Amino acid sequence: MAKKNKLTLASVRKAAGVGVLVERTISFVGNDGEKFEGEILVKRLSHQERLEAIDAWGLEDKSKATVDQYSKAMLFAAVYSSEDEKFFSVIEDTGLVNSEIIASMSEAVEDVNDFMGKKWILNQKNSGASSSSTESAEEPSKKQKPE
Repeated sequence: MAKKNKLTLASVRKAAGVGVLVERTISFVGNDGEKFEGEILVKRLSHQERLEAIDAWGLEDKSKATVDQYSKAMLFAAVYSSEDEKFFSVIEDTGLVNSEIIASMSEAVEDVNDFMGKKWILNQKNSGASSSSTESAEEPSKKQKPE
C-alpha cells in the first residue's frame, strides 16, 4: 500500500515527475534497410503544457487543429536531444522526418506521459481496487441448458 503523505503542489509535481526528462530508445528502419536505434529524452509534461502544446502552431482557432497537428505538437513539446535542447527547433521541423520516426517518437512520448491513461487503468486493475466489480461482470451466466 502506498505511503500517505501530506500533499503540496511541489510534492505532487515532484512525485509525478513533472518536468523530468526520461531517456527512451526509439527505433526505425534506416536508409540502408537496417534497424536504426537511438536515444531521445522525453519530458514528462504538466497538464498545462499538454493544453498549450497546440499553441506552437499559431492557429487562430484551436478547435480546427488536426489530429496530425496535435500529435506533432506533443512531439515538439516533449522530445529533447539534450537537457537544454529540443529535438525539433521549430514545430514545422516535425514534418521533416518520416511517419515511422513520428510513430516511434509518439510511442515514447505516450509511454512517458500516459495521455490515454493506460498505465493508470492497469495500475487500478492490478491493485485490486475494482476487482470485485470486474469479477462479477466477467462471470459467465449460469443459465440452465434446456433439456
